[in-house]
Amino acid sequence: MSWKQHFLKLLLGLSFVILFGILFFGLRPKGYHSSNNVTWIADRPGIRFGSYGMAYTDLSDNGIKRNIPESAGFTIEIAIKPEPHRQKGFDLILVLHAGRDRNQLLIGQYGASLIIMNGNDYGNRRKTKRIVLNRVFQSSKEILLSITTGEEGTNAYIDGRLIKRKKDLRLEIPSTHPVLILGNSVYGNNFWRGDIYGLVFYDYVLKPERVKLHFDYWSVARNFSFANQGGPFLLYFFDEKKGVRALDHGNGNHALKIPKRRHVFKRRLLSLPWVEFKLNKSFIEDFVVNLLGFIPFGFILSATFIQFGGILKKRAILTTVVLCFIISLIIEVAQGWIPSRSSQILDLILNTSGALIGATGYVKLIAHR
Repeated sequence: MSWKQHFLKLLLGLSFVILFGILFFGLRPKGYHSSNNVTWIADRPGIRFGSYGMAYTDLSDNGIKRNIPESAGFTIEIAIKPEPHRQKGFDLILVLHAGRDRNQLLIGQYGASLIIMNGNDYGNRRKTKRIVLNRVFQSSKEILLSITTGEEGTNAYIDGRLIKRKKDLRLEIPSTHPVLILGNSVYGNNFWRGDIYGLVFYDYVLKPERVKLHFDYWSVARNFSFANQGGPFLLYFFDEKKGVRALDHGNGNHALKIPKRRHVFKRRLLSLPWVEFKLNKSFIEDFVVNLLGFIPFGFILSATFIQFGGILKKRAILTTVVLCFIISLIIEVAQGWIPSRSSQILDLILNTSGALIGATGYVKLIAHR
């Protein structure tokens, strides 16, 4: 066997080793498990959300818009206790989603802050109207959050006290076919970690004195029995202690599902760079890894094709770039099905650019020999 054949075998071996490494790091789930990480709290009513957990119910069959029309307001009350704020992202406690992220209604946590808004302007780049309650989660303690919204604006109460009012903000329930999700987003990767002890929706705006009265009841009983008196549209006590459903004690039609396996409603494939862009350490690390990770692969592939000779040698750079583009595309599409990963078009561009740099580098190298 000639030295050229030995060299070709070496290049092929290196190509497969690098490809295996790229596929391994590109497709590994990063701590994700397929089980739905939601458990019943043993010593009191409530459910506990861990990584990638969620509970949900489809509200389309009874038409939530018929119960809460545009002309009326509504109230949400939810008792929660978060884990100590360690997350870097925007984690969703409650979501009403009807197909479009821009119309969703959400209650979320970002660091120690609690955020209430419609839409998906998580980084506030579009200056979407919202209520932000700073330092609410500075310490990990349970709170009763009450949100009222209607013609006079939106009010946010914590433990019966009005914390913030926005007269120019009116929250909206999206469309006529929303799904209610607790502890996560429709994509399954904006998970929140903590406890929920009760949840109620009213199809009217609670007066401040009623909000205060509800907290007084809650502070004594530590359950949502007080909500029965108000004719709620949705009401969850979370007192079942076992099983895969939390019963609706409002109209009875919307039991929350707590499945054994995770459920993802939507897949996000090849997100545009500006959708969730944040210039931080994590972004810079991902940028560098995605660009540099394909440079050696492009270098070795280009060398391999040139060593093969013929048409592959003449079009070594083009063949290398096209092949790396296809491999990167496969990885990015696959990542859209892994909730702990993100599928982004920027990663595809960076991978392909890295391959081009590596392939061009080898051609330039042998040209100067």
